[in-house]
Amino acid sequence: MKNLKESQILTSNYPYYKYSLDYALNSLERMGASVIEFYACYPHFHIDDVEYRDVRRLAKKLTEHGMKVVCFTPEQCLYPVNIAAIEPNARKRSIDVFKKSIQFAGELGGEIVVVLAGYGTLDEEETDTWKRSAEALGILCDMAESYGIELVLETSPREYTTTHNAQDVVHMIRDVRSPALKGMIDTATLGFSGETMTGAIEELGSYLRHVHVADGVPNGHLILGEGHLKLYEMIQNLDDAGYAGGLGLEILNDRYMRNPHEAMETSFKILKQYIHNK
Repeated sequence: MKNLKESQILTSNYPYYKYSLDYALNSLERMGASVIEFYACYPHFHIDDVEYRDVRRLAKKLTEHGMKVVCFTPEQCLYPVNIAAIEPNARKRSIDVFKKSIQFAGELGGEIVVVLAGYGTLDEEETDTWKRSAEALGILCDMAESYGIELVLETSPREYTTTHNAQDVVHMIRDVRSPALKGMIDTATLGFSGETMTGAIEELGSYLRHVHVADGVPNGHLILGEGHLKLYEMIQNLDDAGYAGGLGLEILNDRYMRNPHEAMETSFKILKQYIHNK
């Protein structure tokens, strides 16, 4: 490929959620990884369980393993984290999770934080959910700007977020009107939205800041090559567009619970092969 570089690949502690953080970092170091998307989850680093002093310890540990955090992603797909929650207390608690995430990302030298726009109940008008989400994102963007952090909006079905496709993401970015708010693409969720990679790239334009790479059927966040997605073609589309952001390997499926090293290393090798046209 002409534009994409191996240095854009971000491995992650995503699939190591049944192992210690030390095990995960040792594994990533063995496979030659040096830049990562850090998944802030239990038992590694759950936002509700950590404070500033824990961030300093984490930073030291990452340095010892030669790891640089580019992207910081707190666990947020399931209750109780929902920045568009109807209940004010739940919404405030969720916003606080991301405030801590922005602060911690800054302390770790990160550049971006992945954010879901939140969701309402399925019997609620989505326009009401949208208003709460935009208000919460505005609060978070103000803080992100002060830390030099960008927030990247991920897409997902209505059960998980109010931005379902690239068009929704652009709409939200324009409603919030902050330079700190950007968009991203997840190869494994494109199937839900009915989008193509080229369509999502075109829709997001200059707002595209991050990409999650995983195989699927279409979903599933599988090892590259285990699903039905035309991943090489998708990566080629990104290369053709001159994409310069991260390619975060989001390999997260229970079938890899006992052997996350193999899952991540296999995907890491395949993505490098794609970039080098092998």
